[in-house]
Amino acid sequence: GKTARQIQATSSLIFDVFARYDPEHLLLRQAHQEVLERQLERSRLYSTLESLQAMELRITTPVRFTPLAFPLLVDRLREKLSSEKLQERLQRLLETLEKQADQFR
Repeated sequence: GKTARQIQATSSLIFDVFARYDPEHLLLRQAHQEVLERQLERSRLYSTLESLQAMELRITTPVRFTPLAFPLLVDRLREKLSSEKLQERLQRLLETLEKQADQFR
């Protein structure tokens, strides 16, 4: 029998040949459909987008950044030049956020 690595290499080769020489091949289209459904959960994504389209858009300007903005803030902090390590800046930021959250409890 073939190993998983051999099967993957063979599958990859077949995919590449179809993509290059027969881009409309049924197996290639099926592979694309499977990726859309399994990896991207296309039907769920469409459903969510339709729900969002029906909702009212409300634009606000928060005084402080929101929890959803945290990953963007981390990226920005990572790019800034500082003698302080990113981990230390994040720790200080988290402590500040926790203090602010305690004010609302």
